[in-house]
Amino acid sequence: MSNPIPFSSVKPEPFVNAERAASFLDMPRKTLLGLARRGKLPAHGIPGKGQKKNWRFRISELDHWMRTEVTLVSDQGLSSERNYR
Repeated sequence: MSNPIPFSSVKPEPFVNAERAASFLDMPRKTLLGLARRGKLPAHGIPGKGQKKNWRFRISELDHWMRTEVTLVSDQGLSSERNYR
């Protein structure tokens, strides 16, 4: 009999729903879901009824996306966004 594989002491980051993710990003839920459907931000689609997906998100992935893909660059207070739309 083989020994069971021990569980890691590090717990994986939990997924959050669209409401929590939208709150973290300070954007409307509808906007978040549109970006998720278009593949513009990190999201994990879980198959639902028909073609509709239930979306789940990881806060760390959204934070990384904000830091690398949506960049505020300005001396005049103007924002420049990459890959947001």
